[in-house]
Amino acid sequence: MKKKRHQAILQLVEQHEVVQVSELAQWLEVSLETIRRDLSDMQDQGLILRRHGRARCLIQQPATGWMNSLQRAPQL
Repeated sequence: MKKKRHQAILQLVEQHEVVQVSELAQWLEVSLETIRRDLSDMQDQGLILRRHGRARCLIQQPATGWMNSLQRAPQL
């Protein structure tokens, strides 16, 4: 059950980039304490970054648009 909850938390954090602890508790129908313990465990494992009642994804999604195009452009 804990493993499934951690997977769900990761999916939600990846989708929303930053998620409030209270939102996670509501979405997953568990207590705030449970979410806080899960987030602490996940941060210790290097899966998320926890800050002031929020969880943030550690892995940045690749940027899109012109800036990313410049980064991929061949050097002259």
